[in-house]
Amino acid sequence: MKQADAQTQRLAALGFMLAGVCHELSNPLAAIYSMLQILQSKRGVTPETMEKGLASISSNIARVLAITRKLGDFSRVGGDAPAPVGVDTAMESALALLRYSEQGPGVEVTWRGAPGASVLARAGQLEQVFFNILLNAAQAMQGRGRIDAQAHLAEGSVVIAIRDTGPGIAAEHLGRVFDPFFSTKAPGEGTGLGLALCYEIAQELGGSIRASNNPQGGACFEVTLPA
Repeated sequence: MKQADAQTQRLAALGFMLAGVCHELSNPLAAIYSMLQILQSKRGVTPETMEKGLASISSNIARVLAITRKLGDFSRVGGDAPAPVGVDTAMESALALLRYSEQGPGVEVTWRGAPGASVLARAGQLEQVFFNILLNAAQAMQGRGRIDAQAHLAEGSVVIAIRDTGPGIAAEHLGRVFDPFFSTKAPGEGTGLGLALCYEIAQELGGSIRASNNPQGGACFEVTLPA
């Protein structure tokens, strides 16, 4: 009975994922199709109209590509064998990526690492977890605020806490932030897969990730992984 329940849950999760993929892809594809219909139906399209139409098509194609890239990351089929990855090194790489993001330059970040701490992971996994959380914080703060990140060793595990000074997470959203395709961002501003990917990677590495709100304000993401 337990095996049947587990199979039912897996099928339900797969159905949810497929429904989410169809929904996320249908909107930009419908916008592309509509714009092409408009441009093809008009004779003597002005350069301004053509420019706006092509810009709309380009942005929606970028949206589709972003979703497919995230889905590729989410599936993580194959890849390198796990190897020791330094926590400080992965965070430094993630911070470098954050500085080049649209919302990153105006965010102040402090990082207190755990020298020598490492975890077994595939290439890029730990960096990806850190970057997705950092980027989510920067976006929540609209590119202005502070992120405090720190790591410490505790009973054979590495605990990484990333706190921000943003608006925090609404109580009704706390239980859903790691769901695939769940996003509070405006349409077109997020795929809803970043934090879901963090959750899947943490689980694969034998650890966990949880979200909470700081008593003094802002959100906190705590990642716990076997050292």
